[in-house]
Amino acid sequence: MFKKYKSVREIRFSPGMAILLTVLILYSLTLILLLVWALITSFKSQEDFRLNILFLPKPWEWNYSFVLKVFAVPVPTDEGTLYVGMEWMFVYGFLYALGCAFAGTFIPCLTAYLCAKFPYKLSKIIYLTVIITMILPIVGSLPSEIQMAKRFGLYDQIWGLWIMKANFLGIYYLIFYNMFKGMPSAYSEAAKIDGAGNFSVLFRIILPLARNTFFTIMLINFIGFWNDYQTPLVYLPSWPTVAYGVFYMSSTNINSLSTVPMRMTSAMLMLIPILIVFLIFHKRLIGNLTMGGIKG
Repeated sequence: MFKKYKSVREIRFSPGMAILLTVLILYSLTLILLLVWALITSFKSQEDFRLNILFLPKPWEWNYSFVLKVFAVPVPTDEGTLYVGMEWMFVYGFLYALGCAFAGTFIPCLTAYLCAKFPYKLSKIIYLTVIITMILPIVGSLPSEIQMAKRFGLYDQIWGLWIMKANFLGIYYLIFYNMFKGMPSAYSEAAKIDGAGNFSVLFRIILPLARNTFFTIMLINFIGFWNDYQTPLVYLPSWPTVAYGVFYMSSTNINSLSTVPMRMTSAMLMLIPILIVFLIFHKRLIGNLTMGGIKG
C-alpha cells in the first residue's frame, strides 16, 4: 500500500507537471496584469497616457461618467437617426444575453432528456445529427439565415433571437445526454409508482437533480452572449447591445472617445456585470452535479 501511494505522489509532482503548472501560472499572471493595466489606463487622460503608459495615472481622471453621458450608437430609422445611450445598451445586452442563454440551455436539456430516457429510433437520429453538425463545418449560411429570419419576422427583434438560439445542436446537448444517461432511474420509477406523469417527473424530479449542471451551462452561455457583438451587429441593428457599443467605439472617429483611455473605460464598464455574476455564482461555475445515493 505504501509503494502504491508513493508512486502516485511521484506522478503528481513529475517534471512535466511542474512545467505545466509554471506555464499556467505565467499565463494567469499575464491575463491579470493586462486586466490591471486596462483598469489603470481607464483613469488616465490621453496626455497622461502618451507620457505614462505603464504606471499609475497623474492625476486620476474619472472617465466613466463621461463615457456614460456622451457615448451613443447611431441607429438609422425611418424618421431619422436615433442615438442609443450606454444605459440602454446595458438593458438590451441583458435582455439579449439572458434570454438567449436560457433558450440555449433549456432546449438542449429537454431534448437530451427525451433522447436519453426514451431511446427510440428518432432519438438515435437526433443524436447522430448533433454529432454530424459538430464534425462538418457549416460555412456561408449567413445570407440564408438572414432571409429566413426576415421572412418569419424574427429579424431585428430580441425575442426573435431567443427563438433562433433555442436549438439543441452543440456540445451542451452531449453533456446533458451523458448526465441523464448516467442518472439512476430509481427516482423516476418511484415517482411513477406514486402516480406522477412524465411532465411531473421531468419538472419535479429530473430538473431539480440537474440544476447544478443547468445553471452552470446557462452562466457560461450568458457570458458568451454578453461578450458577443457580431450577432447583434447582424441581426439587431435597432437594438445595440453594450458589446456592440464597445466594438463601435473601437472604430469611431469621435476625438473625445477614440482615445485608448476611453476605450479601456468602456471595456471596464462592460466587464463589471460579468465580474458581479462571477463573484455571485462562482461556486456554480466550478460545481458538479450532486445526487443523493440510493440504498438497497
